[in-house]
Amino acid sequence: MMKGRLLLAAGIGVGFVLGSRAGRQSYESLKGYAQDLWSDPKVQDRVSDIEDTVREKAPVVQDKAEQALKSAGEKSKRVGDEMKSKISGDSTEDPTEDSHG
Repeated sequence: MMKGRLLLAAGIGVGFVLGSRAGRQSYESLKGYAQDLWSDPKVQDRVSDIEDTVREKAPVVQDKAEQALKSAGEKSKRVGDEMKSKISGDSTEDPTEDSHG
């Protein structure tokens, strides 16, 4: 059992060393390709278009997120107050009303 683990560890080590040598050349090639692609004017035009769209839409998204957070906070407070009243026995609610609505 121990011999198998040692062989596995040695195999992984040898594979890593050999793979890293061959992989470095592939990595550099891929890195160069990615840099060329990023520098392409068509890609940069598209990036610029996306940045403009994000700048345009950001205030709308921010406003909607703020509204959702405010609503969630209000609901959380309401539920917390209801639970506090139930626990302390100070419920002023009409027992015939559904408080989940």
